[in-house]
Amino acid sequence: MEILIIGGVLVALMVLVSTKIKKSAAQAFESEIIETEEFRLIKPAGFVHPLREVSDYVFEAYSKEFGEKNERNIWRAQVYMTVLDGLHFNSVRKDVKKEDGKILSEKFPKGNADSEKIYLIEKETSKDDTAFLEFREIVESRKQQKTYDLKILVLKSFRQDFVRRVDELVSSFQLK
Repeated sequence: MEILIIGGVLVALMVLVSTKIKKSAAQAFESEIIETEEFRLIKPAGFVHPLREVSDYVFEAYSKEFGEKNERNIWRAQVYMTVLDGLHFNSVRKDVKKEDGKILSEKFPKGNADSEKIYLIEKETSKDDTAFLEFREIVESRKQQKTYDLKILVLKSFRQDFVRRVDELVSSFQLK
């Protein structure tokens, strides 16, 4: 009888811990405001922002789901932000335009003309025989003396699933 009681308590404890783990994992994929000393953006629902000790990026996020068939080991969407010290707006913009791919659209939205330059580009690109849509927002901050490059890659076959979330991410990106 005592073994059944101990076993029942152990099973109940395992169910409780499992439920808490699942709840925490689900919260990681909810929409979230990411704020640093330099910038603020909204990570859309369906993306996870991994916290790493060492990263090449000041911000990165990945979709919950992977592609299908030949793309099953590739996230449906990936987000990377790099920051360059100095005002490199024109060189970064030219480098992005030179990279392989077909340019679908380019815009120079009005930022704060005294302190920021902004460039948006959408391209079709491929890597290792996988077709992507690449969305970039390049922002030069005279105030911070830095250039920000927000790069979003979406598997081309999942464009419709992510176009709203990409727009939310790009439009929410603000420098402080």
